[in-house]
Amino acid sequence: MNLKGIYKEKTEGQKLFFFVLIIFISSIVGFLSSAIITTDTDILRSDLTNPDNIFLIKLMQLITSVFIFIVPPLLLSYFEGGNLFNNLDLRKKIKRQNVLLIILIMLFSQILVAVSMQWNLEIINSLKSFIPSVVESMKLMEENAKTITEAFLKMENTSDLLFNLFLIAFIPAIGEEMVFRGVLQKKLHFMLQSPHLAIFVSSFIFSAIHMQFFGFLPRFILGIILGYLFYYSKNLWMPIIAHFINNALAVLIMYSAFANKLNTDISEIEKTDINFLQASISFVVVMLFIYLFKKINSREEI
Repeated sequence: MNLKGIYKEKTEGQKLFFFVLIIFISSIVGFLSSAIITTDTDILRSDLTNPDNIFLIKLMQLITSVFIFIVPPLLLSYFEGGNLFNNLDLRKKIKRQNVLLIILIMLFSQILVAVSMQWNLEIINSLKSFIPSVVESMKLMEENAKTITEAFLKMENTSDLLFNLFLIAFIPAIGEEMVFRGVLQKKLHFMLQSPHLAIFVSSFIFSAIHMQFFGFLPRFILGIILGYLFYYSKNLWMPIIAHFINNALAVLIMYSAFANKLNTDISEIEKTDINFLQASISFVVVMLFIYLFKKINSREEI
């Protein structure tokens, strides 16, 4: 039975519903597949100083990431029929001027991300008096995530660095961009008839799906930047490259910290003392580069 193209005549809303269903089923397969690796159902609470445990957790994340973020968009594209690269907007070439602008955008946006991290923390702290139990639960989840992340990012050699770049930068860049920009943003754009609303909604979901409340606002801002890079270029490689640069920077910073025996406490590294003027300049520069990116790509379409 040939299933290729069975979704071709469906509405965008129906395709989006089927896509969510595919993600749900594929996620279950991914979790079951990763569970086969270890019989220890409490592996995340095991000794994280043991390299074998860390490798198992990384392997489990790799498998679940592939099934959650890479398999579903590929299956949807197959069910929609047509060319895979056309369906996911991967057909366009990568232009050097676009890559240069993306590098500049991502570098200068790090200041905005750092400031938004502070705002995020202030917002959560302001909720303590209203919903203290919820805030405490969020803090506990964040501490657990921080412990695992720090163990993940501990790198003693170049092999560790390359594997982390693959797991933390390359796979998420490919998979998450196919899901959130290549499918979700495009479908929402068609359904909502507003590219800007589609970008903000998909960015909200992109941030929320990570279940890390202390990083919600920075990830939301990142999603908006990635969304506009995709919208203005109609080329999924653009947000993929930007996403990779963003995640790779974090990995490289931690690798440098470990190599130079510096403080590797993530919460301390993320602390920043950026004033309003610096944040304003960063915002203006990022907007300028995004505007140039838009102009360059609009000329290419003429």
